[in-house]
Amino acid sequence: MSAVLKFPTQPAVLNLVRAKETAAQIHASAGLFFPVECRPLTELTGLPDRDLQAIVRKDTNTVLAVHGQRYTLIKNADVYDRVDSAIRSSEALDTSGMRIVDSVAYEGGRSIRSYIFPEHKISIGRGRRDVTNLRLNVINSYDGSTNLRINMGGYRIVCANGMVVGDDVSNYVARHTSGFQVDEVKTRVAASVDNFMRMGEQWRRWSKELCTDDKAIALIKAFSRGSAAMNTRLFDIWLTESGSLGKTMWAFFNTLTYWSTHATIKSASQPNAPAIVLEREARVSRFLGHPLFKAAA
Repeated sequence: MSAVLKFPTQPAVLNLVRAKETAAQIHASAGLFFPVECRPLTELTGLPDRDLQAIVRKDTNTVLAVHGQRYTLIKNADVYDRVDSAIRSSEALDTSGMRIVDSVAYEGGRSIRSYIFPEHKISIGRGRRDVTNLRLNVINSYDGSTNLRINMGGYRIVCANGMVVGDDVSNYVARHTSGFQVDEVKTRVAASVDNFMRMGEQWRRWSKELCTDDKAIALIKAFSRGSAAMNTRLFDIWLTESGSLGKTMWAFFNTLTYWSTHATIKSASQPNAPAIVLEREARVSRFLGHPLFKAAA
């Protein structure tokens, strides 16, 4: 073996590109399109491997994962080019001013592209100054941590919170063993616009639904699951959010989304911050289905 292979540590890349850039410019500026290949594990180790295959990042000679023989490598360039085409050709989406945020974690084991649509927005509160834009997250992984996923949510401008929705709304998942269908992506993308507006109506209801400190404390306790530090941190956020938004379920919801987006990440984990934020958002999304939250909202 001519080069020493390494397993991932934790660098990450975060880029912001504009929608008007060409595909070539996006590829050149973003960190999603590094070269990868499948190689028989036995070729790397010299040992019998039961037909296992390694996913190797060629520019850093890093083994991102080891998969079975049924695994089909779907490269980021293929995923994001096809999804990008589906989004730009969708009649349901207004892509004017669209922003794209790219990030990777685990040395490229997981990749995330977020599309933010300023022309699709929900305004809440007096004067309707509290604005949330439609956001689509497209997640692909080489390390087996997730299938290809497209998740619908929002981006709240005033505090840069990632606004989550219930985990059964407009989410598209495709296994790497079978690939994905562009037509189905187009269908889900179109549905996401309607679902986003329906979520907006729910958020507006929450902005009028009372949430006392006692109710917030009970919800925080359920969400924290025994973590005293998280319990304290969330209550501090609640005091801030309810101070500006009033003691409402909208303020409580923003307490959770502020935590998922802005809570401190340990320095050793900073390179994987985009993936950690997504995991936090998934936790908030699941909590929206918790019986206590549903009863309160």
